[in-house]
Amino acid sequence: MKKWGGVAAIVIAVFLFLGLGWYWFGARQARVLAGFAHPTFPYSDYTMEELGTMFPQYVENNAPTVQSPEQTHQKFLTALKKGDFDEAVRCCFAEGDRERMKKEILDIKDRGYLPTMISDLAIIKKDFVTSWKASYIYSGMYNGKKVANFLQFIKSQNGIWYIESL
Repeated sequence: MKKWGGVAAIVIAVFLFLGLGWYWFGARQARVLAGFAHPTFPYSDYTMEELGTMFPQYVENNAPTVQSPEQTHQKFLTALKKGDFDEAVRCCFAEGDRERMKKEILDIKDRGYLPTMISDLAIIKKDFVTSWKASYIYSGMYNGKKVANFLQFIKSQNGIWYIESL
């Protein structure tokens, strides 16, 4: 009888080991299929650095620069000086912002502030630049006082820096 008790304990231990092993394997394979773990044994999870490289939070981080913020700024000023507002928004604003920005620029022109806007934006100074976002400072006069404001850029997936806000 003692012999059968020992065999039963061994059989239960083997089935328990196989069951837990199967559960662990299934859980690891789910993480592998989701892209969070290495596909080779022991199927360990990727580190945060590996995940950051594999799945960048912003695709723009890896896009090579085609048009810098300074180039976008110059194109924008040149188009404003010529009075070509279609070109000013086409070259310098993201697709979804163009109509809204054209209306805002035309409103500024209609109120007679376009020359002031052009002179205020003539000189910009770099505040910060990351791999996908940039901020520049420009100054102008408001109610007789010199004030500073920010010209912010965002990098597109195509590597073009667009004006995000004036």
